[in-house]
Amino acid sequence: MTSVSARLTEFLLAGDVPGAVLHEAKRLLLNQLKASVGATDHPAIRILRDWAVAQGPGPALGNAAHINWLGTEVAPAQAAMVNGALYEVLDFHDTYIPCFMHAVSAVLPAVLALAEARGSSGKLFLTALARGVEAELAIATCLMPTAYFRGAVPAGLTGGVGAAAACAVLAGLDAERTQNALGIAMCTAFGLYVSVGSNTLPYISGATARSGLTAFELAERGFTAPPTAFEGDKGMFVTHSDEDAAKIAGALATLGHDWRLFGQTYKVVPTETITHGPVEAVLALLPGAAGRSVDRLSFAVSPIVQSIADERRDRIGYPQTQSEATFDLRYCAAAAWVRGRFTTAETADAARTDLAIAALRDRVELIPDPARPTFEGCALTVHYTDGSMAFHNIDHFLGTPGARVPDAMLGDLLAQYAAGVLPDGRAALIAEAVWGLDSAPDLSGLVALLRMD
Repeated sequence: MTSVSARLTEFLLAGDVPGAVLHEAKRLLLNQLKASVGATDHPAIRILRDWAVAQGPGPALGNAAHINWLGTEVAPAQAAMVNGALYEVLDFHDTYIPCFMHAVSAVLPAVLALAEARGSSGKLFLTALARGVEAELAIATCLMPTAYFRGAVPAGLTGGVGAAAACAVLAGLDAERTQNALGIAMCTAFGLYVSVGSNTLPYISGATARSGLTAFELAERGFTAPPTAFEGDKGMFVTHSDEDAAKIAGALATLGHDWRLFGQTYKVVPTETITHGPVEAVLALLPGAAGRSVDRLSFAVSPIVQSIADERRDRIGYPQTQSEATFDLRYCAAAAWVRGRFTTAETADAARTDLAIAALRDRVELIPDPARPTFEGCALTVHYTDGSMAFHNIDHFLGTPGARVPDAMLGDLLAQYAAGVLPDGRAALIAEAVWGLDSAPDLSGLVALLRMD
């Protein structure tokens, strides 16, 4: 039987990808840029950036690469680390809901750093990104959901495989070295979900990107890995999940035919995925409040949403930091109602100390609804103190495959969160560069735009 890493290698070496896939790769790239442009002042990013500078540029992969927005030139491995954290820290990135994961945040920074350092063409970069993400999602499909239930950060577990895969495609590695890159990454997967709400979660994304880049670099130099790193009796599959091994063949059979990356969810507000439905429902009903006082907000949600939200409430308590607020569904729903919007300002200090938000947070109910198998939707009943009620149902919140975000909206979101961070008009130039990247001879033009000065 062909090993998993060998089957993935066949897919990775299959050449060009369809035009629609290239376009989706552009969307995924633009989505990560809007997710990170407002994060440069986050304490975790400042610490990681200072750490990266202290490492020195180093010659490991040749030319240096840049940390997005900050314009700092460092070694590609350090750029991958910090950029991975940048994409993750506001939780404003992509989500692949079937696997509870953010698939792009570890793959993109690794292949972006390598493409910049090696002067790769825009089309090759996009092809490598798409194939790397697709390989990662195939592996995640095999491992989830039990790897998540065991306590793994899904993208931490699989992101190194995707990053190594993308880098191997970009560099044109042969089959033997590509398979070894995948095997090294499979044997070195990591990331614990208890990190949610702390600086460690974005660190995991960054460290995973760096680990995948390192796996590629070592394989390129001739480093070897076990061919059965995934399915072996002590391999990635059995050590990280409780899934039925029969899933593996089905997950791999669709590679190159049914592209999972089209199933990505794009976030339109900066909070985690399970909160998007509730925030959207709040903003839909708020205009009809007509001055009435709220007794409670009652959400019907997927049972896993209630479980996740309750665990965090019991473990963290009232959010004391921006990261803790981002991962507190009750807080986010209350903040959206009180402030009439949800942006990064709603998780900042002024909002977290707003007594009206804190009081309403305690009156947010989560009712498990077994008819909702995933968290793509929810229902909200607003109970007013005068006894009246209002109801709103969402089956697919904006950004899911069932309510796809238009291309133009991704550019608009970048412009919104770039305001006050980038020079006027820069966001439009970045979007233009992304949409034309498949005809760019290299990434230098785009990279030059990804800075605050």
